[in-house]
Amino acid sequence: MPMNYHDSRSRSAQRAKRRRTNIILNTLIAIVIALILIVGSSIFLGETKTEKEQANAEQSNQDRLNDDKQNNEPVSGNKDDSDKADESDQQDDSDQSDELDENNDDDNVDENSDSGTSEIIEKETTEKNVEKIIINPAWEPVGTEQVNGHQPSSEMGSIDWNEKLKAGAYAIGTTVDNMTAWWVGRGENPETQSVLTVQAKDSDDIYRVYIEWVDGKGWKPTKMKKLYENDIEY
Repeated sequence: MPMNYHDSRSRSAQRAKRRRTNIILNTLIAIVIALILIVGSSIFLGETKTEKEQANAEQSNQDRLNDDKQNNEPVSGNKDDSDKADESDQQDDSDQSDELDENNDDDNVDENSDSGTSEIIEKETTEKNVEKIIINPAWEPVGTEQVNGHQPSSEMGSIDWNEKLKAGAYAIGTTVDNMTAWWVGRGENPETQSVLTVQAKDSDDIYRVYIEWVDGKGWKPTKMKKLYENDIEY
């Protein structure tokens, strides 16, 4: 049976309509997918950027805190070490103050000793374990048996040693036999100066006696310090 022209045209129109519908649907689907991708990318990129900015801000805050902590901490970085250093500095200052006081006291006494007076000079002092400093302008060298000049010796029983003891006993007003020599050492100038810590056996007084060598005349006391207690370990 021959095809009706009207029916053929109708089917062609339907197919064309379906194609247009499919094209529209596919286009809409593509637009929706594109919108989803765009929105999703924006959200993802925005979250990533926010997280990165937050991380950078936190790191910046931490760096500032670390810098402030380093600036406020002692150089050593340890509080105990800083306290020990402070205590050490205070002790050094105290020791230096004591040394200055001792030197000042000695200088004042030495000036008085050159004033020509024959009276015994007693000077109060702030030096540790020292009650007072004593100088007797009448002190004289004790004499010597050494020939051919001074022969320094730190050997117990030597002539120089025995003459040092004699000068120490003379300074505190006793004899060598009645004196205990707790210590005999060198002075600031070992060749011509010596220091003794001595005590008369019939007395509780302890003295540190400073003596100086006079050529041809022997050892001469120059000053002595009366101590509060014996500071020589034995």
